[in-house]
Amino acid sequence: MITVLHPSVFIESNEAKHVDTATAYLLVQTGTGFIGFASFQPTEKKVNSWIVFELDQQISAAQLEEKLSAIAAAYTWVHTNYQKVILLQYAPLNVLVPAILNTEAGKEQLLQLVHGPQTNRVLVKDIVLQQSLVNHYAVDADLASLLNKRFPKGEWWHVQSLLLTKTAAGGARVTATIRFNEVQLTVEKNGNWLLLQSYNYHTPEDVLYYILNAMQQLDLTQEETTVYLQGMIDQHSALYDVLHLYILNLQLKDELQFSFPAATEEHPVHLSASLDQVLSCVS
Repeated sequence: MITVLHPSVFIESNEAKHVDTATAYLLVQTGTGFIGFASFQPTEKKVNSWIVFELDQQISAAQLEEKLSAIAAAYTWVHTNYQKVILLQYAPLNVLVPAILNTEAGKEQLLQLVHGPQTNRVLVKDIVLQQSLVNHYAVDADLASLLNKRFPKGEWWHVQSLLLTKTAAGGARVTATIRFNEVQLTVEKNGNWLLLQSYNYHTPEDVLYYILNAMQQLDLTQEETTVYLQGMIDQHSALYDVLHLYILNLQLKDELQFSFPAATEEHPVHLSASLDQVLSCVS
């Protein structure tokens, strides 16, 4: 059976096929209903290639393995022979615990208390020394098995853990990352991380509510707060129109620390910003 590949994101430099992967990193992105791969040079701060595929949330282990094999065959730079491979989990099945209160014995019960009973999952943890936190999270067992087999030297991280390794912004800032039907919110102020959370959404008003509610709960005024949008959002969409109507200081994020292949209408700078935010934490 031939697997037809239709990437939701496809960015590739002219030199992508000739990159010396011995000095490059590979980022594997996994989350609710998607998987992505990014090849980048951490020292040169350069992205060589980036692809993202939407996945059926009910995909079987056999179908997932077939999909991964088809991706590796079509995009020959997706392999394990990199200086470093990072397996990054985006799904919000996680709990952040102060290191001083962390107990290994209670992690499964804690995740179940917050997210409900989980089946066919493996538990992983990150230690975030910069914040004295431990992040416990669940990964689909079939996905974890396939990725660990395909990328045996891969290091697992949760996206929240990576972001927390960086110093938060000084000014009041909300960053909303749109990814398929999920919005990831981070809130920073005075060098502190105030919120890291992801939500499923169905309408533009859902996203607006999550942003305004977070600001209200954290006592942030519209006048003092800049809301940055990044990821899969079109400036000419109903979602953008609703946010632009009700949020005072709204900006599409356009500052990048890494160099990307030239932006296009299909792949604007604010799309790359969602990857750039993560890469700046692993370099």
